[in-house]
Amino acid sequence: MFRFMTIAALAFVCLLNALHAKPIPTEKKVEAKKAVGFKPIEINGDLNANDEKDAKLDAPAKRYTVQLQKDKTYIFDLASGDFDSYLRLLDKAGAQLAEDDDGGGGGDLNARIIYSPTKTDDHQIVVTSFDGQAGKFNLRVREFTLSGEAKPRAIEKDGLTINDQIQPKNTTPLGKLGKTYSVELKAGVTYTIDLESPDVDSYLYLFDAKSKLLAQDDDSGGDLNSRITFRATQNGVFHIVATSLDGNETGGFTLKVRKSE
Repeated sequence: MFRFMTIAALAFVCLLNALHAKPIPTEKKVEAKKAVGFKPIEINGDLNANDEKDAKLDAPAKRYTVQLQKDKTYIFDLASGDFDSYLRLLDKAGAQLAEDDDGGGGGDLNARIIYSPTKTDDHQIVVTSFDGQAGKFNLRVREFTLSGEAKPRAIEKDGLTINDQIQPKNTTPLGKLGKTYSVELKAGVTYTIDLESPDVDSYLYLFDAKSKLLAQDDDSGGDLNSRITFRATQNGVFHIVATSLDGNETGGFTLKVRKSE
């Protein structure tokens, strides 16, 4: 009798343990393994005279920390109707990685940084003003993805020349009017990319197939023309964005890509 009660008690304890040790639902395991995408950031804030001064400009500044992923590309936009926007991007230790005054375009005094981190880590965004003034601002941070042409263009012996136009309908993920072209580049070869236009203040961007920013240029081609000289380290597809400095101009242009001697 005692033995039977002992066995029954053990069975009851085992049943209780089984009820408390429920397996984790499969759905939760799958969700935990999914990569978390970057959630866009938008901050409406105020600079005031009592804010800590920026170490470079000695102007009121606010600092924000954000984690960025290696080899992704991010766009930082700072706009204000009260002061001349100035953006600085620092690494975790406070070393400057990028800065901008009026790259936001649109004919205003807005700032923009396009940046691809070399490692996954916390980064610091410094919001300040070039003119030392204070006031309201809007800071936006988003991950950037660029889709190129379905069929990339080969760069033959005589190079590649494209005559085209930027029209009001030609929007790009950069938030600028422009055209995107995809080209095949070869490892170990240096290429010269020229954007010439009688109508717009030319601006060039070069991205790899993963939307990582490799180079950008405003006036290196002489006058208001743009030029990028780039040596490819691997075979692959690269994307060229032909646009204008402020991103709102329309007109004709010539894009040339050639192998450098």
